[in-house]
Amino acid sequence: MTIRREDDQVVWSDWRRPPTRQPQAELPEYRFDAADYDTEIERAENDRSWAWPARNTARSIAAGLREQPDLLTRWDGQVGWIGTDFHDQDTTVVSFMYWPGLAAGQRDKDGPWLQFIWSLPDDGTPPENQAAAALRQLAEQDPKTYAQVRGGSRSHAEALGFPWPEPADPEESA
Repeated sequence: MTIRREDDQVVWSDWRRPPTRQPQAELPEYRFDAADYDTEIERAENDRSWAWPARNTARSIAAGLREQPDLLTRWDGQVGWIGTDFHDQDTTVVSFMYWPGLAAGQRDKDGPWLQFIWSLPDDGTPPENQAAAALRQLAEQDPKTYAQVRGGSRSHAEALGFPWPEPADPEESA
């Protein structure tokens, strides 16, 4: 569909639906008061009642790193993704890439790099407190000392002085 503003209204129109063999009824144009629409969009964007604590912690850490990107770049790190662990929804995960020279603006694009994962189990304190503690830790300690290598290559890990993660199942390395 197309969403557009016309004076003091928001209009939904020009509905496009996937093709089907069944006949489809034409959908009407919908009009909303623009002020009410904006209020509802703002409410929905700020509603976190559906999210669990680790998700809110992840959201706050991501916001903190957007506001202070140097928390990672000072350690030659670049934000990857931040969310909750797929297997443990009570754990917040911060992914970052280690690019030597990044802090000095001299990253070797062809040189070795690694992906690190930092897992933060929910400790029961409010998510905003957990996120603030994580951001303080990033400000004070190189995250490569407490996060785990999870990507890149064995040769890059060796070249950069980090252990390569061994598979949990010996069959995986065969």
